[in-house]
Amino acid sequence: MTEIIMGQVRFVLVTLCLGMAMMLGYDFWRFLRWIIPHCKAVVWAEDILYWTAAAVPAYAVFFIYNNGEIRWYGALAVFLGGILYEKGISSVLRRLGRKYLEKPKRRLLCWISKVWRYFSVKKQITKMQERVSVRRKRALQSPDK
Repeated sequence: MTEIIMGQVRFVLVTLCLGMAMMLGYDFWRFLRWIIPHCKAVVWAEDILYWTAAAVPAYAVFFIYNNGEIRWYGALAVFLGGILYEKGISSVLRRLGRKYLEKPKRRLLCWISKVWRYFSVKKQITKMQERVSVRRKRALQSPDK
């Protein structure tokens, strides 16, 4: 009897950790969004893809530890693990991240914008137009031979 109870306690602890791990992964995506802002449609698509991918390990945990049966207390433990992570560790990590990574973020965005401007199509077109206009002026100024 104690083996069965210990197995269920282990299952609840594993699902709590699973909820925390899923929210840690989501914090990673939030961090990337903070560094490089996305439009709402991209955020929406990323969220759907993330939670779809996160369902795979959740299913694996339920399958391995509970023979594929989804128990209400297992789902509740995943949810509570996510809430515990969000209210505890996540808030501290985000605060520290914003405090210590604001300058590197600005530098990274500045570098990305410089690279973007360097390779922008509009800039290349204006350079080509300038070259063509310089050649026309030279052609008009040179005496015909």
